[in-house]
Amino acid sequence: MPKLGTLITGAVLGIGLITVVFGGEAAISRTEFCISCHSEIYPYEELKKSSHWGAIGMDPGCKDCHVPQGLSNFHKAVWTHVVDGVPFLIKEFTTDYSTVEKFNEHRPEAAFRARMKLKEWDSLTCRACHKNTKPPGASAKAAHAKMQSEGATCIDCHQNLVHKKVPEHDLNASIAQGKPVIKEVKKKVDDEDE
Repeated sequence: MPKLGTLITGAVLGIGLITVVFGGEAAISRTEFCISCHSEIYPYEELKKSSHWGAIGMDPGCKDCHVPQGLSNFHKAVWTHVVDGVPFLIKEFTTDYSTVEKFNEHRPEAAFRARMKLKEWDSLTCRACHKNTKPPGASAKAAHAKMQSEGATCIDCHQNLVHKKVPEHDLNASIAQGKPVIKEVKKKVDDEDE
């Protein structure tokens, strides 16, 4: 009978571990947890003023864009919190974010990290809400065609939608060069200058 006791103990420990891992992941994916860090209050207030707030009859939370959801993406969610989140948490305690101006000094770096994550995930958090997009107009349709022909993803073109604007990044060039590369700004040419 000691084998039955070992089996029951193992099952109880296994169920307990699964409960802690899944419950912990759900708890730290809540917006309330995210904004408990002082620096996250600023982007959260920006989210509430953005076109995404209430756009499809719901108010998105931090996890909706920054943490992959669903069982098939659970490993990405855990990775996001452990590998990406721990250095962020350390920075939260070692950096002065007491004012929005101090936060803005670090905003470009944070935006780049978030954009690169979305690029790595093929913008799967965008696609969770934006299914079967039908872009209006010829230029938008051509831009969306790049998703198939050039390996582009939502974040390649749709940067600065929710949070305060920072210079956009050329994500493919950033990957190739292993460092942030700012997108070249195409200047509009006036008809008179031609």
